[in-house]
Amino acid sequence: MSKNLFIPLILPIAVSIIAGGTAGYFATNERIHDLKKSNGSTREIIDPDSLRDAILAQPEIVEEAFYALQAKRQAEADAAKRGALVDSKGALFNAGQDPVIGADDAPFVLVEFFDYNCAYCKIASQWLRTALKENPGKIKVILKDFPILEGRSKGSRESSEAAWAARLQGKDKYETFHFALMDARGGFDSERIDEIAANSGLDVARLRADMKVNAKAFNALIKENMSLARSLGIDGTPAFITGNTFITGADTKKLQSLLDAAIAEDS
Repeated sequence: MSKNLFIPLILPIAVSIIAGGTAGYFATNERIHDLKKSNGSTREIIDPDSLRDAILAQPEIVEEAFYALQAKRQAEADAAKRGALVDSKGALFNAGQDPVIGADDAPFVLVEFFDYNCAYCKIASQWLRTALKENPGKIKVILKDFPILEGRSKGSRESSEAAWAARLQGKDKYETFHFALMDARGGFDSERIDEIAANSGLDVARLRADMKVNAKAFNALIKENMSLARSLGIDGTPAFITGNTFITGADTKKLQSLLDAAIAEDS
């Protein structure tokens, strides 16, 4: 977001300070100073008039303070996210119910939270498919079904459920179906899902039967993935995790650089 968009937020702060709206703050500041002085420490009292003059002379310092605070809050959020990641690594990397594509012993392990109706997931999918072909044995992808667009885009949940059931017909068929769904545009209804499944070499009758039999397990998986995403601060797709690194959105340049680094380290 452009800095200019924050000016309306910063301006009232500056006006408040210039108009004397911080009197209460400075009164408190002086009381704290007096308390510290009585304990044997010294601290220079900030003069409100001097601060007002400084702001009038250099009003950009208010904006700088705003961005410093914003950076601090972001750092705190990132630290919390890293802590949550440490606590969630078992559920992220070792969940047996998640579809997996690529090599099990690959040096580059990537977790992806995705929705088949997500346009940016589709962009990232194009990169991923190319990366898998160009780096055989080097990539393992753990796919976290996260149909967050359900209710806004047609068939997010049903397409996920169908793909999850497709893994029972073989890893290769799942992978073909997964990328075919990613290539599709415009949402999904049952008929279209069945058509894509058939074109991917799946037994559609078996697929629908497996979806029915495993509906309870699929619902539990989605609930678990939603809870895991919340704990990690993930509220959109695609979201990637590799090692201790989060990648938000279809940042394929970042993904490629991380892949290259992992392969180079493994060489």
